[in-house]
Amino acid sequence: MRERRATPSKRAAPAAAKQAGRANAAAGGALAAVLCVCAFAMLVRAEVAVHPYSGAGKPPMYGDYEAQRHWMEITVNLPVREWYFNTSANDLLYWGLDYPPLTAYFSWAFGKLAQVVHPPLVELGTSRGLETPPSKLFMRASALVSDLTCFFPAAMAFCALHYTGGTSDRTVALLLVLLQPAPILVDHGHFQYNAVCLGLAMLAALCAMRGRHLACAMLFCAALNYKQMSLYYAPAFFFWLLGSSWKQSTTFLEFVLRVVKLGIAVGATFALCWAPFLTSTEQLFQVVHRIFPLDRGLYEDKVANVWCALSPLLKLKLWLAQSHLALLSLTVTLAALIPIAIVLLRRPTTRNLLLGMTASALAFFLFSYQVHEKTILFPLIPLSFLVLEMPLASCWLGVMSTFSMFPLLQRDGLSLAYTALLPLFTSLSLMLTSAWHGASPATRAALVTPSPAQYSHEPLRC
Repeated sequence: MRERRATPSKRAAPAAAKQAGRANAAAGGALAAVLCVCAFAMLVRAEVAVHPYSGAGKPPMYGDYEAQRHWMEITVNLPVREWYFNTSANDLLYWGLDYPPLTAYFSWAFGKLAQVVHPPLVELGTSRGLETPPSKLFMRASALVSDLTCFFPAAMAFCALHYTGGTSDRTVALLLVLLQPAPILVDHGHFQYNAVCLGLAMLAALCAMRGRHLACAMLFCAALNYKQMSLYYAPAFFFWLLGSSWKQSTTFLEFVLRVVKLGIAVGATFALCWAPFLTSTEQLFQVVHRIFPLDRGLYEDKVANVWCALSPLLKLKLWLAQSHLALLSLTVTLAALIPIAIVLLRRPTTRNLLLGMTASALAFFLFSYQVHEKTILFPLIPLSFLVLEMPLASCWLGVMSTFSMFPLLQRDGLSLAYTALLPLFTSLSLMLTSAWHGASPATRAALVTPSPAQYSHEPLRC
């Protein structure tokens, strides 16, 4: 009896099943790699969190840890109209709220949670300087949750979309981004919530990479309304969006419409964030005054910027009034931003956006008025996302940024965490980037996804 031959569709079925199985296995392996990297990064953060924090056991003012706790106390116990005003219940000289509205809402949300989980943490007046084990656990956990929900998703999404060479390359990039020692030591050692604004800013950059300009503008405005130091990125985003809108427009009218849409998105985001403080001009001006004070000086402590480096030779603080120092720093900063603006207007690519964010933030860090040591995080983070494209620059800036903050970290009792984390990051960076850099040029070129912003015909999407 003649055997029946298998039809082409029947022969193709096992092959398709095998291919689907391999694809599922690869996806499962990629997910497992990402989860392992995130788990290790969270473990490192938790290990750093057991060390001392800013102002631990140092009354009466304590430090940044107490400032963040105090803002939770103020926002959940006082009406919104009193958050930024000096009252009998809100002494602005004791860590008065001096960040934009989104930080206040963020503190309110965690304060409400604290009222349920550990009420003594936010009791008005009596909670000052509270350093009990449950209160420390809550505060440290809040920083971990903020990092996990804001910065981790931005890092994972960027590495998944920007690097296309395979699971190993995405894993290496994600590992080196999440193990940057400077943000870990500041947020989980010294104690702050920089991961929120940095995560929002990088999500904005990710939206720019995907051609979603309106979402990019709104997310950056959210970052700016969380922490005013996000202003360091403003020139980069402004000129990139302007240049990209011009490149993608076929007529001048279309360009104007794109810019108007971006303006509406920015205005709506600011209006939403500032709505409770728009009830009177007094409220509005008080918030602005608290966010941008001019009476704190040119720089603080041992910050690695130009003005601090020149201070042994040029006593600018003694020779010039504060207003003149502010004008001088503004002039030099604007001059440093001119080349960045030109490049972004002429070539608004994703890579140039990240480099522009780094250069713009460095210009502010080196030359602007009222600079903190911790603002070195702002030029560091965008460059760290290009770790496989610019491994030497990314890793070098990561090491030097951490080193520049050593006086601050030493004062906080974080010398041990610094000594452990910096060599870990340096050794991993040298090992992993050297292995990647040794690949063929064709392999390295395939790792980077072309940006939609490079193509002038890409439509504007919201």
